Amino acid sequence: MFLNRARNELSASLNDRFIIKALLLTLSVLLLFNSLFSSLLQNISASKFLEYQDTLYAFKIEYPADWEKIPFSQGITQGPHNMVVNFLSPSRGPSEIFREYLLIETANVTSFSNLTTFSKQELSFLEQSFPHFTPVQIRSNSSLAGHNAYTIVFTYSDPIAGTVKAMQTWTINGSKAYILSYHADSNNYVSSLQTIETMIKSFEILPK
Repeated sequence: MFLNRARNELSASLNDRFIIKALLLTLSVLLLFNSLFSSLLQNISASKFLEYQDTLYAFKIEYPADWEKIPFSQGITQGPHNMVVNFLSPSRGPSEIFREYLLIETANVTSFSNLTTFSKQELSFLEQSFPHFTPVQIRSNSSLAGHNAYTIVFTYSDPIAGTVKAMQTWTINGSKAYILSYHADSNNYVSSLQTIETMIKSFEILPK
C-alpha cells in the first residue's frame, strides 16, 4: 500500500513538472510570437509612404509615414534658396543629437542659366555655407524627376553633431531650380540612405 502511494505521488509529481514545462514552453512561444508580431507591425508602418504635394512650387513627393513633415512658411530663405519643406527621421530617443532629414528647396533662375552654370553657383554656395566643406563624390549626369541633374556627396563640420555627411541633388525646370538635400550624422548616413533614395525617386515636378 505504501509503495502504491509512493508511486502515485511520484506520478503526480512528474505530471506537475510536465504541465509546468508545457506552460513555460507555451509562454516562451507566445512571447516570441508577440515580439515578431510587434516587429512586423513596425516594419509595415515604416514601409508605408504618404504623399506630400505643394501646389505653389509645383511638385510632389512620397515620404515615410513615421517621418515628421515640417513645411516652411512662404518667404523663408537660406541664401538664394526658398525653403519649402523638411522631412525628419523618427527620433531614436532623448540622447539623439542629430536626426537625419531630407530638405526640399527651390531657387529662381534666369533664362540665361542652365544646369552647368547653376551648378557652379550652387557649389560655391555650399562651400561658403558649410564649415570644412569637403566633396566626397560628384555626379554631373544624374537624374531627378526625369530631368538631368547634378548630385554631390560631401561632409562638413557641425558644432553639436561633429562630422555630418550630406547628399544634395538639383535640377532645373523652366525658371526654377529644385534642390533636395539629405543630411545625417556621418555614422548614421547609410541607415536612412535607402529610404532617402526611394523618396528622391518619387519626386515629381507638376505642370502649372
